[in-house]
Amino acid sequence: MDGRHRSRRSERVDLCSRLRATGATFRHIARLFQAQYKVNARVAYRMAHGLTQQQVADRWNELWPAADNNRPVTYKHISYWEAWPSTTGRAPSADALNKLARIYACGASDLLDGEDHTGLDANSSPADASHLGIATAPTPPDDAIPRVNAFIANNDPLNADQSSYHRLVEELIEWACRMRRRDVLQWLSWASASAAAAPIFEHLDVGERERTTLAIASPRRVDNAVVEHIEAVLWRCMRQDDALGPQAVLDTTLAQRNLVRTLLPDAAGPLRDRLLSLYANLSRFAGWLSFDLNNYEAASIYYESARQAAHEAHDTELGAFVLCNMSHLATWRGQPRIGIDHAVAAQGWAGQTEDARLQAYTADVTARAYTADGNARAAFTALDLARRSLDRVTSDPRPTSHAYFYDVGLFTSIKSDCHRRFGQLRESTQLAEAAVRQIDPSYARNLAFAIIDLGECQLSGGRPDIDAASSTIREAARLASQNRSVRLVDRLRSCWRRLEPWQHEPTALALRDELASYRLLG
Repeated sequence: MDGRHRSRRSERVDLCSRLRATGATFRHIARLFQAQYKVNARVAYRMAHGLTQQQVADRWNELWPAADNNRPVTYKHISYWEAWPSTTGRAPSADALNKLARIYACGASDLLDGEDHTGLDANSSPADASHLGIATAPTPPDDAIPRVNAFIANNDPLNADQSSYHRLVEELIEWACRMRRRDVLQWLSWASASAAAAPIFEHLDVGERERTTLAIASPRRVDNAVVEHIEAVLWRCMRQDDALGPQAVLDTTLAQRNLVRTLLPDAAGPLRDRLLSLYANLSRFAGWLSFDLNNYEAASIYYESARQAAHEAHDTELGAFVLCNMSHLATWRGQPRIGIDHAVAAQGWAGQTEDARLQAYTADVTARAYTADGNARAAFTALDLARRSLDRVTSDPRPTSHAYFYDVGLFTSIKSDCHRRFGQLRESTQLAEAAVRQIDPSYARNLAFAIIDLGECQLSGGRPDIDAASSTIREAARLASQNRSVRLVDRLRSCWRRLEPWQHEPTALALRDELASYRLLG
């Protein structure tokens, strides 16, 4: 793939991630892509989901396996349907449109670009026309700009009225799609990113604010103090994610990433290397947030961008950490051999550093990948190495580490999970109980996963303890109401499905009521 197409794809991923984080629907994003890239609805919906034609075909075949003597759908089928009505395309059948609509989470009619004459209905209202996408006067909502300015001035990712902002974004998307003008779309993208970026200035005194503003206006003014400030904001974002989840910080992270990208061309020497490392870490963190939101395609793109930038900056520690993230993603997606490749490479780079905590974490992700691949000996050998490396952390003179979150509690939780996956339930249960006691509660997601692991242990074996498991998972639900990690919520729901046969038991009923109160049942 050449640089131009890779850049355009990254641009779409960035915009889609920002808009999804603000609550925009796939319908709105697809209509935006139609206007911006001048494509038909079928292509726009695929872009909105970040899928290739082959990935759409794969998803189709997973949902509707080909019957005997029938050929599976291939990327060529998707290509033909997307090219229609040109002479190189083929018209999709009603059944094909219905199945594509299932994949794209839309209506079958949304995938057609036919004329809409509902405006001829005397009883139709302007609101109806706007909802259906009929062109009306090409003016923005009367109070759009004041509302954007107010949101930017007052935005706090923890306390802002997000529902009002969601409505504003939807109105602006509708307007932009009717206008079909590139400058409008760019303004909309800026508005989404700028509102999220407002916390960048939150803790600056007057002098720092002026320095950072001048750096944004004139990249040649960037200096180490500006970089230090952006690094500090990234650190706050990472700690907010530990407690509150990816939705709280995704917009701010993407806005900072874009900011640093604009500063890079005018930087030179050691300052450029530092900016490159910062860009790599922001890209890595954007990949992690996307992964935690189950947006694996975006995560892969951000991680690859981070890996390249870290290596260009000769940042060995960060390069190793990015490879850990890539390994975790591959293992989670059911590709443990790829996960092993990335993890072993991470161990090699981490071994060239003095960061014992990072070395421990690289061994940990290696153990996870070997566990998923069914290799118990290699998995527990890697865990032994992780434990020995952790034992050296207390004497490690380094004040910080990219793997700052990795400690004995998380190690114990992962070891418990490995024992459970290899059928060693007694050891797994004992370790899970210890992990729940050891994990720092400020890492809400990590603690919740450990608690769910304990609940899984209580549900395993010949005689599941329904009362204990229900009570345990209720505590995980409380944490999931605080940290809305999509992966965490999915795991919680999976655990609840295991309890459904006993859902009329008093403790299971109490769990169901708690899940419903937190809106976690789906």
